[in-house]
Amino acid sequence: MNVSARAVERINVLTTLPMERTLLSLLTFTFFFHSEAQTPSVLGSVPIMATVDSVVPSITLHWSFQPAALGFTIYRRAVGDTDWTVPIATLPLLSTEFQDNAVTAGTGYEYKIERMGPITGFGYVRSGINVPPVEQRGAIVLLVESVLAAQLTDELERLHDDLLGDGWLVVRHDVPAANTSAEVRQLVIADHAANDAVRAVLIIGHVAVPYSGSVNPDGHDEHLGAWPCDAFYGDVDDEWTDTAVDNATSNFPWNHNVPGDGKWDQSELPSIELQVGRIDLSHLPSMGSEAALTSAYLIKAHAWKTRAFTVPATSVIWDNLTWLGTPVAYSGFSTAPCVGTAQLTELSPSIGQFREHYVNTDDLFTFHCSTGLQWLEGALPVFSGTDGGLNLSDLSGNSAGGVFNMSMGSYFGDWDNEDNFLRAMITSGNALAHMWCGIPNWFLHPMAMGEPIGYCALRTMNNTNGDYSLQNGGFQGAQVGRTHVALMGDPTLRMRYVAPPTAVEVTNEQWFVQLRWSPSPSTIVGYHIYRIDEANGSIVRITQSPVTDTMFVSSTVPFVPGDRYMVRALKLIISPSGSYHDLSLGAIGVAQGEVIADCEGVLGGPAIPGTPCDDDDPSTTGEVYDASCACALAIGMYEASEEFLHAWPTPASTELNLRTRGPGFLLLHDMNGALLRSTYAKRDRTVLDVQGLPAGLYSLEFRSLDGHTAHLRVAVNP
Repeated sequence: MNVSARAVERINVLTTLPMERTLLSLLTFTFFFHSEAQTPSVLGSVPIMATVDSVVPSITLHWSFQPAALGFTIYRRAVGDTDWTVPIATLPLLSTEFQDNAVTAGTGYEYKIERMGPITGFGYVRSGINVPPVEQRGAIVLLVESVLAAQLTDELERLHDDLLGDGWLVVRHDVPAANTSAEVRQLVIADHAANDAVRAVLIIGHVAVPYSGSVNPDGHDEHLGAWPCDAFYGDVDDEWTDTAVDNATSNFPWNHNVPGDGKWDQSELPSIELQVGRIDLSHLPSMGSEAALTSAYLIKAHAWKTRAFTVPATSVIWDNLTWLGTPVAYSGFSTAPCVGTAQLTELSPSIGQFREHYVNTDDLFTFHCSTGLQWLEGALPVFSGTDGGLNLSDLSGNSAGGVFNMSMGSYFGDWDNEDNFLRAMITSGNALAHMWCGIPNWFLHPMAMGEPIGYCALRTMNNTNGDYSLQNGGFQGAQVGRTHVALMGDPTLRMRYVAPPTAVEVTNEQWFVQLRWSPSPSTIVGYHIYRIDEANGSIVRITQSPVTDTMFVSSTVPFVPGDRYMVRALKLIISPSGSYHDLSLGAIGVAQGEVIADCEGVLGGPAIPGTPCDDDDPSTTGEVYDASCACALAIGMYEASEEFLHAWPTPASTELNLRTRGPGFLLLHDMNGALLRSTYAKRDRTVLDVQGLPAGLYSLEFRSLDGHTAHLRVAVNP
């Protein structure tokens, strides 16, 4: 039903807050507005960005003048560390930048700045200098409601290839809607047990929604009970119980939680291992049918990932809850490192300001908060958005707005109900992600250096120890690790992408694979080529350095019809936080071509140059077919290479002796093209360690400094 056509009753839901709580909040923050005339979120944040120098490696942090500062403390940790140890610097009150010279190019860092003074403020930035690309992102469990899966075969196939092209191996389950959350979770647990590279879960459709706890993050006593808890699917090693909570007081029956009802007891999250996101566009009659909405979302996400649509790198904040006295809008300020402080805009809290901006402007990030809205249609409540901010009627037909959206207001954070605003947002305009945040705050700064939104969701779910501040428990009190934290949208989405190449053709050059493609429209460093082996769970890069042409011929990877390859464009990204190399989605091609007889005359047979053979001489071992299909010792297989490269003994057991025509680089690959060893070669004898390699044949490549290349097949027999 069209929202604008129905009769509804609008209720300002936050006016039911307990009087003493509201009065306390107002009195507490009277001082703030008198002394600083700034909001709690502004007072609590230090918007920060970083610039880098790759010549003399350094990272410089920048922030605006902070009038209430008495000084600043700077912390740094390597990406992946979870503790802030001792400060690396303490700065005076007038400081607006800090240069860190104790950094190494290619390493990722995370910085924390703490402003000291009457009101403490915090800022975070992820940085690095020419950080290497992420090629392998792990495995993702794709849970698709089975009826919807049958309606979206093409879209789901394209999603699979997009995930694969971004470095994710995909494990898919089509799940009946009747399956319980416990049954569905067992699928995820089994997948993780079989492959510890599982890092994320993407839910598509109305797959069972876990409910848990006795919580009311929006502060309403009549909303106390079990809220949706998709984090349940991200926990693979804890026991969840359904025996303790006995609460049926909520005005909304779906929040009732009593022992044995299939809703869980936990109100605080344990440690969550996996990123989780959901695209559930069921039961949104004001927006359209589930299949049509989901199809449109997946098409839009594909366009974003391939740069078929882009938006300006801007972030907008509208805070209409300053009277609460808590930093509910801090999450919006956490986007400063993603867009730059000059591109971070705080709108006036006037009624209608955010709506007018949202429906007419393209942004990368948005945050808005206000009192929540309920629309009543008969006896059914619709959690429809924010009062004076944005609601369902603004979403229908909208073609603008933010890509990554954060909102705060009563009720709609409880999202598993008809026409819910949190879910409906991602059907509209540019929107691909929506989070109910502010209680607790989210921290999105890692996205500036290429992390996906699901990574930020996971860090938020696990941010119970003050790892990131300024945290906000709101009506929950000090505890912020509540079960309601959820991401609406694809968790693998990143804030920027490189345009991929297209039209990949995979054929053969004699016995070996050859690829051609159309170029990426982006300004890039070059391309990397990968062989896809989903059956064995591997994506293997077969190029040592980026290819600058739009053609690649392998001298080591055999041509096998039906094998799949992908080409990814490589680009150096300069962000407001630092610099890193990023890879486009892989353009995928399937090997097609004439099957060539092998060295024994068998069509498509395995006896190709570089594979073992027997010359019937009992005094020799380790023979392989050479380029002319003669059975010979591996060394000297290419006679033309002898002047460039000589290697002995063959087979080698622990080390391989090498002599080259001049200086250059030696690269040892397996027969699938994966790089195993590399070293710099001098003119004289060079030793390459082959200990630990299994017995078999390997490809040795020499790249001289004057541009010549030579290849040999060598045998290893420990």
